[in-house]
Amino acid sequence: MAIFKKKTPASLDEKAGETKVKKTVKKAEAKEVKTEEKRVLKSGFSELSMRVKLQPLVTEKSAHLSDEGVYVFEVMASANRTEVRDAFRELYKVIPTSVNIMRVHGKEKRFGGVQSRASDWKKALVTVPKGTRIDLFTL
Repeated sequence: MAIFKKKTPASLDEKAGETKVKKTVKKAEAKEVKTEEKRVLKSGFSELSMRVKLQPLVTEKSAHLSDEGVYVFEVMASANRTEVRDAFRELYKVIPTSVNIMRVHGKEKRFGGVQSRASDWKKALVTVPKGTRIDLFTL
């Protein structure tokens, strides 16, 4: 029976030590990932909120919606619903009840004989809990 080696207690301890080292390395890597996601820039905001770029959209319709607890923002075209939710939570310290996003197509414009088109953008409608008011212009 030379095919199978007998495991000695010393070899078992070595393998147990290796698994402990691997687990601690994995935990350290996970902590590094979490701290990297929440990296704060010099402006005091994280990369997520800077990447999403929540800009309040000031129109008559958005003013009427804000009375009902729905706030309208212009966001980056690459932003998705969860990124907008996390950025809003970080900036305004309020957890939104819902986030709706719509893509707005740019209008075609004409300057004399030259025809051009404005770029597409996204609009986010963020609903906050009842009784919560947000001052959009002070951060």
